[in-house]
Amino acid sequence: MRLNLRALLASCAVAVSACDGGETPPNVEPHAEDPCAPNGHIHREAEGDWCHCNKGHVAALEGLACEVDPDYVPSDGFDFGDDGEHACWHVAHGPYVTVTATTSRNPRVDDFHTHYTVKLREENGQYTGTFSYKAFASGDFVVYLSTPDVPVTFVETAIQTQLTPAGTKPAGDFCSGLRHMVGYELTDRVQYTLTLGPTSLPEVGLVIEHLE
Repeated sequence: MRLNLRALLASCAVAVSACDGGETPPNVEPHAEDPCAPNGHIHREAEGDWCHCNKGHVAALEGLACEVDPDYVPSDGFDFGDDGEHACWHVAHGPYVTVTATTSRNPRVDDFHTHYTVKLREENGQYTGTFSYKAFASGDFVVYLSTPDVPVTFVETAIQTQLTPAGTKPAGDFCSGLRHMVGYELTDRVQYTLTLGPTSLPEVGLVIEHLE
């Protein structure tokens, strides 16, 4: 009986020791630091990773990093170019596309040289809409609107960072279809989310142009 008791106590001691020490938990790999920081952030895409660098910096020729751009010259205000003369040509001659805001997806509004009729959706007695815009060049872009009474918001989709407009002003007196301009500095290959509204207007005319 004593032998059985000793064996039982020994078994319990082994069990307690195993439970107390436990198995070594698997190592959890921490999220890798952004190699493009602090002067930019990384975009991970199927065709390859790349650095989206902040103003005044450029992607390194080798590796993933953002370096100071030796050729960068700070701009003195935003240049709206022809003040909407070319955009008004598209109001008169097209091509034309109509998009309708929905909660299920963000319709695209990034066709080149295109006049969009944007139908907003009703929400809490006002009208609003969220759309997808991918820049296919880097530089100055202008959002031309049929009225100044529609708030515009641009967000970099991947990091949910809202862009600050580089400038706003009335459009030139070239057509009645575009009356307001909002300038932004966008980056090639970056996906943005454009929100229009809230506004009392159910529909708005829109042209987005890259100033070359």
